[in-house]
Amino acid sequence: MFSVEFKTTDELPEPSPRLIDQIIGQDEALKIVLSAIKNKRHALLLGDPGVGKSMMVKAVGDLVEKSASDFSPYTLVAKPNLKNSEKPMVELVEGDYKEEVETAKPSMVKNPPSFITLILFMIAFTAITSYIMRGLPEEKMLGVIAMTSIVAFALAFVMVFMTIFGATKGQMAGAVNPLDLKPVVLYECKKRPLVRASAYNITKLLGDIKHCPLGGKPPLGTPPHKRIILGAVHEAHKGILYVDEIKTMPPEVQDYILTALQDKRLAISGRNPNSSGATVETNPIPCDFTLIMSGNMDDVNNLRAPLLDRIDYKIVLKNKMENTQENRDKLLQFIVQEIRNNNLNPMTYEACCEIVKIAQLLAGSRDKLTLRLRRLSNIIKMANDIAMGKDIKNMVEEMYAEEKDKDAKNKDNEDDKKLKNIMEVLNKITMEKEIDKDKEKNNKNEENKIKEVKKADKTETKEIKKQNKERKEEESEKEENKKEQKNKKTYSKKETTYIDIEHVRAVVDTGIYSMAKQVAIDYLRNFKRYKHIVPNDAPKIGVIHGLAVLGSDGLGDVTKIITEIIDSKNPGTHLLNISGDLAKHSITLASALSKKLVSEGKLPLKSDEEIDLNSKEIYIQFSQSYSKIDGDSATAAVCLSVISSLMKIPLKQDFAITGSLDLNGNILAIGGVNEKINAAKEYGFKRVIIPMSNMVDVIEPEGIEIIPVKTLDEIIPLVFEYDI
Repeated sequence: MFSVEFKTTDELPEPSPRLIDQIIGQDEALKIVLSAIKNKRHALLLGDPGVGKSMMVKAVGDLVEKSASDFSPYTLVAKPNLKNSEKPMVELVEGDYKEEVETAKPSMVKNPPSFITLILFMIAFTAITSYIMRGLPEEKMLGVIAMTSIVAFALAFVMVFMTIFGATKGQMAGAVNPLDLKPVVLYECKKRPLVRASAYNITKLLGDIKHCPLGGKPPLGTPPHKRIILGAVHEAHKGILYVDEIKTMPPEVQDYILTALQDKRLAISGRNPNSSGATVETNPIPCDFTLIMSGNMDDVNNLRAPLLDRIDYKIVLKNKMENTQENRDKLLQFIVQEIRNNNLNPMTYEACCEIVKIAQLLAGSRDKLTLRLRRLSNIIKMANDIAMGKDIKNMVEEMYAEEKDKDAKNKDNEDDKKLKNIMEVLNKITMEKEIDKDKEKNNKNEENKIKEVKKADKTETKEIKKQNKERKEEESEKEENKKEQKNKKTYSKKETTYIDIEHVRAVVDTGIYSMAKQVAIDYLRNFKRYKHIVPNDAPKIGVIHGLAVLGSDGLGDVTKIITEIIDSKNPGTHLLNISGDLAKHSITLASALSKKLVSEGKLPLKSDEEIDLNSKEIYIQFSQSYSKIDGDSATAAVCLSVISSLMKIPLKQDFAITGSLDLNGNILAIGGVNEKINAAKEYGFKRVIIPMSNMVDVIEPEGIEIIPVKTLDEIIPLVFEYDI
C-alpha cells in the first residue's frame, strides 16, 4: 500500500512546514499559477470544492512574499481637500512614511477665546459702562443698568459657549479646526501583499465611505477623509488580489474590477445611497495588482465576457489522481499533516489504508484517488472524535464521579475549617493560661492549679495533634491514590486511543460528513423494510433486479423490475406502459431492442410459440421505487425482463445486474459501480453482472461473485432458466 512500514502515524516524520509542499496532485496547475504570478498574469482557477484552490493561492502568495526582493514599501494616506471637502485626496507615499502635522493658515483659523480673555473683556466693559453712567441723571440710571446687564450677560454666555465648544468653520466664516486637517494613514504595506476577498462582499472588495450619524460636514460631522474604508483592490497594490466565490459577484462589481485592471486606478465612493457618504468620492487610487479568481466549473458562466477576456490563464484543477505508490505516499503525507495540524490522535496503518480506499470510492475507481481532500480531512477529524467518544452510560458515570469528588472535596474543606477553629480555640486557651501563670506567679495554690490545667491541656493538645497528623496522612494517601489513578488513565489513553479502521468505517456508515448521504441512508433505512426483495428465489418470468445509485454522494440500492406482456385489444398500436419514474427513454430503447432481437431471431433462445409483436402490449413496473432514479444503467435489466416475458422463459433470481445497452447489443459502462455492488451484497445476492469496462473501477469485490460482460449474448446463458 505505502512505501514505508509503520504501525501508527506517530512513527512517521513531521510533514514539511512549507505550505507549497503540502499541495497534492496539482503539480501542473501549480506550475501554471507560479508562472502567472511571476510574469504578472491574471488567472482563473476552476475546480470542484475541496481540491485546494485557496490553499494553492495562499502557498504561492507565501512563496512570492518571501522571494520578493524588488518590492518597495509604501503608505496610503488620506488628506482633506480644502477646496472641496466632498473630494478627499488619497496619496501613495513611497518608502517609509513620516507623519506630517499640518497647521492651518492664520488667516483661515480663528481660535476660541480663552478664560483670561473673557475676564479682561468683562473688566473693560464694566469700566467703560461706569464712565458713561457718571453723567446720567438718576431717573435713567436704573434702566441703563438693566440694559447693560442684559447685554453683558448675553456676551458672557456667547463667550463661554465658544470657550467650551470652540470655533469651527461652521460657526465662524473661514474658520477650520486644525484637527480636521490632519492626514490619516489608511494602509501601510511593508511586504508584497496577498489580499483575499469574497466576491459578494462589495465593501471589502471595492472600499466605501462610512456613514456619519451627525452629518457629513463640520462642525458636528466627521471629515470625509477620516471616513474612507480602503478596498481589497487597493490593499493588493503591487501584490496579489485573490477573489473567490465568483458565482456571487454582481455584474456591476465586475465592471469595477475591469476598470481597475485596465486603468490600474480606482476611486472610492459611498455605496449606500441613504448614507452621508454617498456624495463623497476620492481621487483615483493606484491599484496595480495580479488578479486570481476561483470558483466551480459552472461559475465561469457568471463572468462577463469583457472581464473573462482580461484573464490570461484559465486553469482547471484535477479532482482525481492516479492510484500509484507515489500518490498513495502523498495521500499518507496528507493524513499525517492533518493529524499534526489539528492535534488529532495517531492513526493506525489499517485506518490509513481505509482512507485510501475511501479516496478510491470518492474517485469512483480503484485506479484513481480523489483530490477532494477537504472531504477526506473531515472524515479524519470525525473518526478522531468517534475514537475519543464514549457511550451515554460512561459519560453519565464520569459526570457523577466528578460531582462526587466535588462533594467530597467540599466536605474535606469543611472538616479542615472545623479543625482550624478547634486549634485556634486551644491556642487561645493556652495563651490565656500562660498569662494567668505570670499574673499569679507568687501564689502557690494558683500555680499548682495552672500546672494541673497546663498538664491537662498538653494532654488534650497532643491528642488533637495526633488526630490532625493521622488526618493529614490519610488525605495525603488519598491524593497519592488520585494522582496514581490519573496517571493510569493518562497512560491508558496514550496506549489505547488511536484512530482505527472501525472509527473510519463508522464515519462512512453513518454518512455524517455529507448531508446528501445521510438523507439517502435514512431513506433506505425507512423503506428497505417495506421492499419485497427476495434474493436467490425461484426463477420467475419477467422479474429481474436492477441496481441504482441514490443521492449525489452515491448510495446503492436494488430495484425490482417486473414486465408483463398481454394480448392487445387494439392490434398494431405497439403499446408500452411504464409504471414508475426511471429513465423512460432508456426503457423505451430497451423494449424496442428486445422486440427487435426476438423478431429477428438473433437471440439464442427458443420459444414454444410464434410471437406476433403487433398484437402485444408491454407493461413495465419498477416495483417500490420510492425516489427518482435517472440514467440508463437499467437498460440491460429492462431488456432481459422484456425478453423473458415475450418468450415466457423464467429468469434466475440469484443475481442483480447493471449496465447500459446500445442498439447493437453491447453492454456499456455505467457510474457508481462500487455502490451498486455493495447494495447487491447487502441484499444477499450471490452474483452481480456489470459491464466489462467497469472492472477497472471495482474496489475489493469480496463476498459476491462479479461477472463482467461485453454483450447481451454473454448474459443470456447466465440468467435464463432454459435448456438449449
